[in-house]
Amino acid sequence: MKYIHYGHDKFDKNLFKEIKNRKMFVKPSGGLWASNNNYEISWKKWCINEGFKTDSLKLFFEFKLSQNSKILIIDNADKLYKLPKIKKTFVWSIFIDFEKLKKDYDAIEVFISKDHDRLYWDLYGWDCDSILIMNKDIIIPLEDKKC
Repeated sequence: MKYIHYGHDKFDKNLFKEIKNRKMFVKPSGGLWASNNNYEISWKKWCINEGFKTDSLKLFFEFKLSQNSKILIIDNADKLYKLPKIKKTFVWSIFIDFEKLKKDYDAIEVFISKDHDRLYWDLYGWDCDSILIMNKDIIIPLEDKKC
């Protein structure tokens, strides 16, 4: 699978920040966020539909993942409920313990579109189908940009 990260024109390992949990936020700091334009709700489609940061779509790089990557797939809320969590402060959101998960997984791929009614609210702020890379060593940059 080919992924696309918007906002930068190339991958620089030196800019990659380690995953850290954030208080009162469903997303961690650090890592690398990406999407695939073939997703039902890709980042590009979501930005265009919402009129959100569409200028950032002009700058991007594409990559694939190394073959031995350990990817956690979340495509329904039941999977989400089984993950390690940090203290929950909002009734409608789940706060995943990303620092624990990065010990076992290289990335988390979330398909909001597969269980939209539950995942959208449980992970409020993820907005679209996406992947969070937690281990920079699995990223294999691609040279040909066909976005």
